[in-house]
Amino acid sequence: MQTQSKNKFSIIALAVLFLAPVIVAIVMNSKLIDYSPDSFKNRGDFIKPPIKITDKESLKPYEEFWTVVYSHTGNCADECLKMLDTLYRIRLTKGHKMKQVKLLVLHPEDNKLSIPKQYTSIEQQSYFQTDEINKVLTNLSNQSLGGGKGLYLLAPEGFLMMSYPKDFEPQDVIKDLGLLLRARKNNG
Repeated sequence: MQTQSKNKFSIIALAVLFLAPVIVAIVMNSKLIDYSPDSFKNRGDFIKPPIKITDKESLKPYEEFWTVVYSHTGNCADECLKMLDTLYRIRLTKGHKMKQVKLLVLHPEDNKLSIPKQYTSIEQQSYFQTDEINKVLTNLSNQSLGGGKGLYLLAPEGFLMMSYPKDFEPQDVIKDLGLLLRARKNNG
């Protein structure tokens, strides 16, 4: 009789062993439990739908790169210089992959920015107030830094795809860029 109960226990244990992962997968896939590993969560806000800005000829060179875009209006005072330093450091954290990341400051034509020499990797582009990009950046500014300013990620295909709010941490952009660079590498 003991052998028979041992066999029943073995069959039940095997059934539980094989069915448990299937049940867990069904529950996780059904969204009854909202779980997503922290390492796969984006920190910025997706721009829905993504907006193509590289239609403007001067922005064509930013295709094929992940680009951190800082939209700035007004004088480049302390706040602006702090942001330039943050952008520069964000790119440095990517190490050997920093060649795949560009930094861009977009500003209206009448707001010439003087970027300090130590930030050699930060490029700038101006646009006219009448350009379509001005309207796009003004609208997006409301969900980002505000006041005509914003921080965004530009995908290699030329689409603004992610924005960062006023209270963003540089680590947020660093983690998002890391995920995107890894995903791009894995997809070919």
